[in-house]
Amino acid sequence: MPQGNAKDHSEIVWLAVDGRPIPPLLADMGVAAPAFVEIPKKPVAYVVPVAEERLGSAVRELRLALGEHAYLILASEKLSFGWIERAIALGADDVIDPTSPKDVGVCLARTRRALERARGAQQEQAHLAIERDYLQACIDNLPAPIFFKNAEGLYVGCNVAFAAFIGRSPDGVVGHSVFEVAPEALANRYQAADDELLQSGGTQVYESEVCHSGGVRRHVVFHKAAIQSGDGRVRGIAGAILDITERKMLEARLIEAAERDPLTNAYNRRKFFDLAEQLAQEARRANRSLVVAVLDVDQFKLINDRLGHAEGDNALRMIASTLEATIGEGNVIARAGGEEFYALFTGCSMDEAVEAADRMRAEVERACVDTALAAVAGTISIGLAGFRPCEEDLDEALKRADDALYRAKSSGRNRICIADSRSSFVTSGTV
Repeated sequence: MPQGNAKDHSEIVWLAVDGRPIPPLLADMGVAAPAFVEIPKKPVAYVVPVAEERLGSAVRELRLALGEHAYLILASEKLSFGWIERAIALGADDVIDPTSPKDVGVCLARTRRALERARGAQQEQAHLAIERDYLQACIDNLPAPIFFKNAEGLYVGCNVAFAAFIGRSPDGVVGHSVFEVAPEALANRYQAADDELLQSGGTQVYESEVCHSGGVRRHVVFHKAAIQSGDGRVRGIAGAILDITERKMLEARLIEAAERDPLTNAYNRRKFFDLAEQLAQEARRANRSLVVAVLDVDQFKLINDRLGHAEGDNALRMIASTLEATIGEGNVIARAGGEEFYALFTGCSMDEAVEAADRMRAEVERACVDTALAAVAGTISIGLAGFRPCEEDLDEALKRADDALYRAKSSGRNRICIADSRSSFVTSGTV
């Protein structure tokens, strides 16, 4: 095939691989016949003489050499309809009889119109490519991870922040599905949300987790929108990710601060009543009883007076930690205020609650033996009461437990007393 460095700017070119001269009719109608042909990037039509017996191989070779963008016209005399049909089927764009003025005129008119459309399409593609580059540059400079998916669930684009967020290169994202870039459990969740959005259209906002680069999971908010084509059909999804991990951690700390006593880090009074109400509701549904307790540090004023308030604070912290460590799984302990604590025992009988309470009492006494508290007190007294959520309020049960605590205090301290079902009667049991 003739090649060289000379450039010809004609849009229709005679290209004879065997050096055959251009037919006069084609030359008269403006078809160029340069000595050398350089394949340009712009749309160009090539008129190529082809023998019938080489039709198949010639079309394949021409397409390979000229590219799919070239407008390929096969030239041969006395063309049959079958020959023309086969030439088009093999990949030619048109055929021409170079000896027929009418055929040449019509073919060249079609060709010029086709090249005009091709140039328009090429310009539009170039314009779209520039716009796409601008858009990519814009989103690459945004800190929020952004991605695009088609209706088949494959990523068709993303910004640098998204690729970095999930620990991949952009090329490792585009063309892949969510199941290839995320753990299966998370991928199933994302795909279910995508399917719903593709079905319903509109926008979607929800919280989830993302496996961040390095395998760390981050809390995020997904903001997604369905992308619609001109006919209204949903053809994909555009999404952005807002990392709310720090906000979630702050919320958790605030919740923890709202639920915990700042001195002892035990649950506070409000949290105790919240948990007790939840457990009471469960007990009502199951028609079962609970046990409540009121605990008090013995002679706490004496501790403050003799050892100082700083040592009194240390004592409360140590005692609260001991109570939490020994109360048992499923049970609740909280600081009610001052040196007083509330406890709630679930799923156990009164005898079992007494055993648990006595372990708590004994552990506090043992823990205080090796401290300065041993010279003052370092013990606790406990009042227990059965709590029947179907028949009474928590306050009533706590009142009876508080009465039992008073009996334990007045009968020697460092002991447990149990209230019976009648609010006015308390039996004391020194353990």
